[in-house]
Amino acid sequence: MNLKQLLACSLLAFAGATSLQAASAAAASESAPSSAPAPQASSTVAIELVPGETQWEVRYDLPAPARELRFTRVDAKGNRASSWIPVDPALTIALEDGEEVVRRTDGAAFDHAAFRMAPRYAVLEKDYAPFSPFGDGGMLVYTGRFHVCPGPCSGGETFQVSLQPPAGSHAIVHGKVVESVRYQDIGDGTNLYVGRALPVTTPDVVAVIDQAFPADTRARLESLLPRLMAFYGREFGALPTRPMLYASRDENHPGGGYGYQGGTLPGQVFMHFYGRHEAFATPAFAKRVDWFFAHEAAHLYQHYPSLADTGDSWIHEGGADALAAVALQALDVIDREAVEARLQQSLDACAKGIAQHPLKQAHANGSFDAYYACGFVMQMAVDAAARRASNGACGLLCVWRDFQAEIAAGKPWSSDTFIAVAARRSDEKVARFLRTVVDDVAAQPEAVLRDGLAQAGWHLPLSATTGK
Repeated sequence: MNLKQLLACSLLAFAGATSLQAASAAAASESAPSSAPAPQASSTVAIELVPGETQWEVRYDLPAPARELRFTRVDAKGNRASSWIPVDPALTIALEDGEEVVRRTDGAAFDHAAFRMAPRYAVLEKDYAPFSPFGDGGMLVYTGRFHVCPGPCSGGETFQVSLQPPAGSHAIVHGKVVESVRYQDIGDGTNLYVGRALPVTTPDVVAVIDQAFPADTRARLESLLPRLMAFYGREFGALPTRPMLYASRDENHPGGGYGYQGGTLPGQVFMHFYGRHEAFATPAFAKRVDWFFAHEAAHLYQHYPSLADTGDSWIHEGGADALAAVALQALDVIDREAVEARLQQSLDACAKGIAQHPLKQAHANGSFDAYYACGFVMQMAVDAAARRASNGACGLLCVWRDFQAEIAAGKPWSSDTFIAVAARRSDEKVARFLRTVVDDVAAQPEAVLRDGLAQAGWHLPLSATTGK
């Protein structure tokens, strides 16, 4: 991947005016000696994470003997099977029908198991890495990768997670600095920080930013992140708990690779840079990082239901990109020209993604990225049309608040619901444009997208490649 490609690639898809740096002393006042112990339920698997210099260990204690363990986070590539070393050689991790299974070689039942692994960052398919090393010596640990069940998982399991940081270090869990970790984990799990850094805290966010970042990058994040979260909080209401943000930088990533990945978990946004590349130090890449955090932070406020139809993913993925554009413009981080440039890139990508099938079928045809690109184009059209209809008083933020109110009232999270809400805030032309992209196969998709934007008030330059 060259410099141009790295800058052009889209970031994955996981904020008061007070500077984070100015508020960092507040972290000490929120420190606690340990997270509160919780009683272990009879069906709960106990998971102990044991830090080490070159190897970590995970120890499992089961509530009753079992003949197998299966992981809640399925890994069809078998990354655990190839990199986890059983402490007891009688245990194995085998890849069976695309799922990793722990068993004894003699087939006997067991009630405990332990494995060692190198705490290295790994790029995984459709999942987050278990370890994200910080350049300043800390470590971000994703607990969901360690969840196991005695037999098939039902989805409602709880896990008792414990961890004792090394001498001189502490952990950060659920926004609190603790001397040891012991709590009940559920669902997708969470991120735990282990190291010496204290979080920097404002009323809107708790953040851990790697001291290994260049000073200007760190200062940029410390200024932007609290303002972003405050903006979203004002527009959509405060989250149930103060969100956590993690940014880590590991220049010494083994293997010679480089890149970046990030995402969201409930109440958390995180991003990890690994390896070395000249693009990481460019102003253009810094702006992409701004957009990444604004996109992922928007997800925290969308309240996207996990059971929503995949064909409607343009609503939350493209919507997060569009909300990021609105937020960054409102905070004077980007200007209209920057939004127009991203619109042009997204228009081109969307036109390719829906050339052979409607947007609602993009995932089935291996074009999931179309949900990002097309959704961004569609919702920036909604934003412009809604602003025009309200004389500038109400744009995409109003549409999203209306949409969330409809969902809360029992309407389905669907394209039909979103388009109906958008039509009320704008006009029927926008609704027809959205329905065309979602449901139809256009003979000239680029022309359809360009016309839809133009009707809403966006007039992009003609494409340099097609002249259309």
